[in-house]
Amino acid sequence: MCWFGLVTPCCAESESVNKPVAATDWAVPSNQILDRAQFFSQHPKILSDIANSLSAMRQNHNYSVYLVVCHNVLSSSLRERADQLYESWVGDSGRGMVIVYQLDPVAYGNNPSIVYHKGDGLDLKGNDQANPIPERDVALMLNDVIHELRERNDPKAVMLKSLVLNIENKITRYHDIPEASWTDSESVTMIAIFSGFVIVIPLIGLLIRQLLMTSSNRANQRYYFPEVKVGYRLGAPYGGGWVSQQSFSQASQQHSDVSPG
Repeated sequence: MCWFGLVTPCCAESESVNKPVAATDWAVPSNQILDRAQFFSQHPKILSDIANSLSAMRQNHNYSVYLVVCHNVLSSSLRERADQLYESWVGDSGRGMVIVYQLDPVAYGNNPSIVYHKGDGLDLKGNDQANPIPERDVALMLNDVIHELRERNDPKAVMLKSLVLNIENKITRYHDIPEASWTDSESVTMIAIFSGFVIVIPLIGLLIRQLLMTSSNRANQRYYFPEVKVGYRLGAPYGGGWVSQQSFSQASQQHSDVSPG
């Protein structure tokens, strides 16, 4: 499919022309590429690779990604232009993305503006994909892609090709991840570990509580010494008691009457 036969080529976009065509009136390109600056006329091979990647995302994942290349955007920001085209081309379906790239580096440098589906929890029943990629996951994908492109600093045509192909690879890998099942070995392992924590942690709490209660009970115990009856204490110097003297009986009369000789 030749793109140049499907979309009427025009001069590089210039917003200063009287009565410019509003972005909301731009027809949806059948090959998902709108080259307002005729940039890809010098890069037919790259154009073909990008068109094939965009077509694969639509067919395999029911996800339409549009690429718009402008020489410059003067009447609005790139973000506003991408928003306008997103609302016009993707609309409420939420299954798509619009990439607007400006060739003139004066205002935005080498940074494309990307708008993608907004909101989570969409329930669109398609033939191949029942649930779209959540917005948070799309944002992470795009951050990774843009970071890689900035580090490489490729020429514009190569950068646009890498941008689209990397987005396709991210989306494909995302959908190739199998859904988790209760019978998977990893799921069973995680369930066992979680159940172990659920059981062990309360047991540890009960053991600590029991130790604390035992320690508290021991601290509150009182010991009473038994009453001991003590006999009379010995006198000094043995007993140290209050009795400090002893008396002896007088000598018998028998011994005292005996006369010498």
